[in-house]
Amino acid sequence: MRGRCLHFFMTLRKFITVAFLFFLYNTVVGQNSAEHLDTIVKNYINELNSTGIDTVCIYKDYCVGCIYFSKKKEDKCDADGFYVPTYIFWLDKGQTFMTLKDNCFDYSTLKIDNDSIWQFFSAKRDIIKKEEIKMPQYIEIKNGKEETYSSSVDHSRHQDIQMIIGQNIIIDKDLDDYYFSKEIEEQKNINYEYNINSCLKKFQLLISNTIKTATQKQKLQKTRR
Repeated sequence: MRGRCLHFFMTLRKFITVAFLFFLYNTVVGQNSAEHLDTIVKNYINELNSTGIDTVCIYKDYCVGCIYFSKKKEDKCDADGFYVPTYIFWLDKGQTFMTLKDNCFDYSTLKIDNDSIWQFFSAKRDIIKKEEIKMPQYIEIKNGKEETYSSSVDHSRHQDIQMIIGQNIIIDKDLDDYYFSKEIEEQKNINYEYNINSCLKKFQLLISNTIKTATQKQKLQKTRR
């Protein structure tokens, strides 16, 4: 009888330990997931809206299919490249501001010296809304005929751009760096010139350069969430 009780309590303790570790793992993963980050960003924008701010740009710069290595296995936030930087721009009384959120940290707010993001979008809004970046393609001659082939990769860097005015998402665009390759499969990408000269790509570069210029002048201070 004593042996059975001891076995029961050892089994129960093992079950509790496994259940706790499972809960802890899912809590950490959940806190660092893309879905959790999206919720944090959405809540932040709701806070901006509550103060009367109705013009917002969200810019994500991240890698799809990348493998991240953590320096400390127990802390994913220590992994190189794990973060999904999500920059938030907004217009307040004619002045532009920016902050950053990622999987693990909140950041301070910077004042942007110019309003080029809003000016460019206002001027090219209709074009950007309709524009689609074309999939990389190349031409090969087979049996004396031109054959067009499309190409894609699993691992690539992406930039997502959302423009929100009022309660409406005006644009929601994804740009894949691979689509802007001059050559693919050792062949010329016949859509390179169109893609690189698109208003959408110019808009993405404008946002990227705005971030670079702003953070060179003043560092964003981060706080662990």
